[in-house]
Amino acid sequence: MTKLGVALALLGLSGALAASACSGDVEERRPPGLPARVPLRTAAERGPVGPPDASAARPAETDDASFIPLLATPALAEARAALEAGDSARAALAVQAAFAKAPPAADGVEAAQFLLARLRELSGDFTGAAASYDLAASAGGRLRGYAHLGAARCLLQAGEPRDALGRLDGPPPDGPLAVEAALVAADAARLSGDADRAVESLRTYLRAGDLAVEASRAMLDLAELLVRPPSPGAAPGDPAPSAREAIDLAERARTRGPLPRKDAARAETTIARALSLLPAAERIARARPDPAVESLRVRALVDARAFDEALAAADAALAALGENGRRTAAGCETELSRVRALGGLRRWGAGADEAGDVARHCTDPDVRARALFLAGKYADVDKRWAAAVKYYETLEREEPKHKLADDARVREALTYREMGAEGRFTELLTRLPDDYPDGDLVLDGMFQLALHRIEKGDWGSAATVLDRASTIAAPTDGKRGQEFAGRERYFRARALAATGDVPKSLDEYEAVVRELPLSYYALHAYSRLAEAAPARAAGLLEKTLGDAAKTAFSLDRPPFWDEEGFLRAIALLRVGDLVRAKRELDSLGVVRADAAPAVLWTIARLYGEAGAAKLSNDLARGLLTDYLVRWPAGDWQRAWEIAFPRPYHDLVQRETSRNDVPESLVYAVMREESSFDPDAESPAKAYGLMQLIVPTARLFGKSIGLSPDADALKRPAVNVALGARVLAGLTRSFPENPLLAIPGYNAGAQKPKRWLRERPTVDFDVWVELIPYLETRRYTKRVLASRASYAFLYAPSAAELALKLPIRLVPP
Repeated sequence: MTKLGVALALLGLSGALAASACSGDVEERRPPGLPARVPLRTAAERGPVGPPDASAARPAETDDASFIPLLATPALAEARAALEAGDSARAALAVQAAFAKAPPAADGVEAAQFLLARLRELSGDFTGAAASYDLAASAGGRLRGYAHLGAARCLLQAGEPRDALGRLDGPPPDGPLAVEAALVAADAARLSGDADRAVESLRTYLRAGDLAVEASRAMLDLAELLVRPPSPGAAPGDPAPSAREAIDLAERARTRGPLPRKDAARAETTIARALSLLPAAERIARARPDPAVESLRVRALVDARAFDEALAAADAALAALGENGRRTAAGCETELSRVRALGGLRRWGAGADEAGDVARHCTDPDVRARALFLAGKYADVDKRWAAAVKYYETLEREEPKHKLADDARVREALTYREMGAEGRFTELLTRLPDDYPDGDLVLDGMFQLALHRIEKGDWGSAATVLDRASTIAAPTDGKRGQEFAGRERYFRARALAATGDVPKSLDEYEAVVRELPLSYYALHAYSRLAEAAPARAAGLLEKTLGDAAKTAFSLDRPPFWDEEGFLRAIALLRVGDLVRAKRELDSLGVVRADAAPAVLWTIARLYGEAGAAKLSNDLARGLLTDYLVRWPAGDWQRAWEIAFPRPYHDLVQRETSRNDVPESLVYAVMREESSFDPDAESPAKAYGLMQLIVPTARLFGKSIGLSPDADALKRPAVNVALGARVLAGLTRSFPENPLLAIPGYNAGAQKPKRWLRERPTVDFDVWVELIPYLETRRYTKRVLASRASYAFLYAPSAAELALKLPIRLVPP
């Protein structure tokens, strides 16, 4: 991570666990921005939700009922601005000056010194940071353990490992703090020459869960210590047990994914050293690669998209196994990972052939099913449709209960359509809900059948399919998210209108709008309703919002509110230490799918108010669905604001004004591209909040003197400025159809132009469904729904306009 990235990490957070030492390994993120303070009150206490920033004027509550991040206070505005500009040293000076001018009260010293310590740490002033952490620890509050840990980190970085260990002496900590403390203690002990304490600390760390990103490094550190030469004068002992443990650790580290070159070399050296300490017979036996371990290693490389490295590792492992070994469980899994690597490199033909071979000689039903599916998929992409169909049919016939069987059915049907066998396409998808009643692709398959008929203008036949699909979708429709909710019902309403039952179609449009607010298909439904009956549409909106405002959005205090771990999390959030706050909250075990919505909303609000827009948004999108069936009015507006936050608002406001693009569009793109993670990096090497690739960023940056690299694109100021310019340029490319800038942003401007030429008279709703790229098709729907949500929430005067999508595009 760049120095700027580490500095801005003070306010940000990644989704990964990160037990950080005070070094370049710190896994934190840049600031998603701090909204105005919103007290954590119940709906009854809070009253009607006011304008987005009205909460700043509300009175303060007691410490356990309100939450005010220090850097959100007016007194520290200069420090916050310096951080957002990437200057943590200037931010530290600003904090120091602010507290010199207005010293904190006695009960605020801990937080003030902790914040100053973090800023100094991020700026590289490790000695000053350690001193501030010591002052924070002396205050004796909830952050005392974290302050001792911070001091140890910084003393370690300053070259004082013995002093670092001194900060970690005393009663052992518990909870998430203990995990990170063990890793820091191990580093300090190694550098102090206390190998035994280092071994003990590393074992403590690894016993804690093996999930943190530093686990591979810790495994290698411990493995090296276990095979170190004995100290002079040490009593002789049997080195074999430690050697065996070292080999196991090094091999586990290699199976977690691609190691940096230096660590890969460490692993090889450590294994060689450990082997030399074993008895001769065992050394010869263990020198041979363990097929199961090698299989895990290859799979990890594929999962990490290191396809070339995965191929090389797979070839080496398979060569060691020999022909007979390929048919073992480990050999089959290695071969299947090799197939996936070929697919990752777009070597579809070779991948299909090899997957077919795996299916022929591997007997495990699950392996065979996965191999057959990949063989069919890759043969399909390679336009070897007859072969693809054969693989899919074999999978269905031999493993009808496998989770991929319904996937194979849908792909098989689509392949038959490519071959021109429309009768078979129709037959397979018509039988789909009967053959696979619990299949996760049933609705998608049925919709493909209906869409095919719609494309041909056969709305009557499409209606039959959509009737049944709507019935199947009904129990969970509202929980399908903005992208999918209401899909079958909306097109059923369109089919009713097309076949002459206009009154019933208008009723269905109205029901979709009322029951599935701001979903992609609700936007289309409202647009159709407004075109056919404008007064009815306006009345519907007024009544729906009025009814929604009467529904309470409860945030009663959850039972864990007074638990020490929760209160520590609050204290950490207040000083911007979001990584460690998340660990504390995770350790409570309250963030889970079956948790009460009020609990999850409380945590989502805390994240949002602390500036962790990504965490807040991810929680609202991943585990919360209750708001998706309630319009953002009254108390429920706050729920929608949590799900659709506006981080970096000053920056976005400035750049959208400069480039004449709507804020709602920029935020929609940001939400769908990166989920507000400024350090996001895609496999296609797109970076930052708005996921820009370097060539595009440099092209659009020329006129404003910017030539950014990947690190620069992870700076919000650079990324948003260029992303807004890209959107403005794309919008100008489609003067008659500005919304085509959205698929253009994902697929490139020329693709929507070509698709428009190919289908100039197709209605917009069907046009989107026929976008040939699945990723672009889904992206377009999500951005359109998010765009409408942002406009509806934050631009009330344009609320009705935000709901409208074009009925049809303007032909080229």
